[in-house]
Amino acid sequence: MPTTAPPSPAQHAHGGISREQIDMAIAGLSPVERVMIRLLMLQYLDPAPEDITLMAQERSEPNMKAGYKFGGFAVGADRAIVLPKEWITAIENKVRQYASEVRNHRQRLELQIAFLTDYLQGLERETEAIETLLVTECGDSQDSLSDIRAQARQALISYGLRKLAARAEKQEIEETAYFKERLILEYQAHHRRRDRFKKRLEQTLQERQAVTLSSLSDEHLATIWCIAKGPLLSRRVKAIQKFLSALAAVLKAPLQEGQFAAAVHAGLGSRMAGGNKNEGIGTSPLAIKEDLWSKALLSLPVAAAPAQPKPCEHDGGGKTLVARLQSLAAYLMSEEDEGKLWTRSTQCLPCLLRLRSIQEASSAQEVDVLYNIKMRATMPRKDEPQAPVVEDPEAAAAKLAELEERLRPYIGTNVLPEGNRSW
Repeated sequence: MPTTAPPSPAQHAHGGISREQIDMAIAGLSPVERVMIRLLMLQYLDPAPEDITLMAQERSEPNMKAGYKFGGFAVGADRAIVLPKEWITAIENKVRQYASEVRNHRQRLELQIAFLTDYLQGLERETEAIETLLVTECGDSQDSLSDIRAQARQALISYGLRKLAARAEKQEIEETAYFKERLILEYQAHHRRRDRFKKRLEQTLQERQAVTLSSLSDEHLATIWCIAKGPLLSRRVKAIQKFLSALAAVLKAPLQEGQFAAAVHAGLGSRMAGGNKNEGIGTSPLAIKEDLWSKALLSLPVAAAPAQPKPCEHDGGGKTLVARLQSLAAYLMSEEDEGKLWTRSTQCLPCLLRLRSIQEASSAQEVDVLYNIKMRATMPRKDEPQAPVVEDPEAAAAKLAELEERLRPYIGTNVLPEGNRSW
């Protein structure tokens, strides 16, 4: 039965802030400030149609400046500006593109956490089953198991498996010895695998925490808004200050000292926990601040992605990729192949969705872990060639006569001597 992944920060209540209170605070802002706040919270909120129109009106286009001709006519106070449809469409496409990127990133993290949590628990069951077989059928003690675990880091598992398979092919090892060596190699592989996936889970949890509190940097905001980066800094600072003041008024709670400074510098850009955008994910957990801006972000659920992800093109998306993902989910893939496949799959949302569905389907089935491991570790037997069947001459002659009798109507009767045949 699949387990539940660790809850995301958005699943907890932080300071009693609700989505309705955040919407009320945003509604009391000026149009430019509303656009800025919704873009900073693009992971959670969708810009309204009037926000798209406002950004299209502020595009850095020569024809949009006062005094220039627009569509062949002089722009004056008595003439309303009609926005070209392609300008609005361009802003909509940029908003959709960035919203899809940030939300798909968050969805990938959630899928990784759910997969890794269930994977580690299934790996624990497999490890316990191997320990049971080593103790009950191979006569190992707890001290010997401790020695095997201590040697797991230096063990040459891939080489050992190849060598063991070659010895079994040449019939140079007994079945009991093969069974024990195979279990030991798999036991060590599982312990190394557990350490790797525990580290991956910790890093993914840190990355989700950092992404939860992050927002688009000024460069990305300028790209969406189609204006220069310079005016965005002052707009962003003013919009956050006005939003926090409005939210504090809605919550009827006075702002504490330093709330504005913490909000302006909190979660901007693609910074990761314990590092920066160049270093990637850090090794130290991100400290959750108690400022009102962070609490507002933590209280919002992630919005749905604007569109379904495109099918991936890894191995053509065919049976080869599915078989590799199944091998990964079943703890059967080697370390070298696993590292390459995991690195590639974590960056591809369709691969993660398929990997998670494979894991859920296997978890829903009633599986005897102990039996599967025992069958997997049993020495393969070489099939002996069967001797050809010796048939009775009399029975063979009877079958031949019967066959000739059946074919006689089709081949006729040969009444000519052999030498008189003509073609």
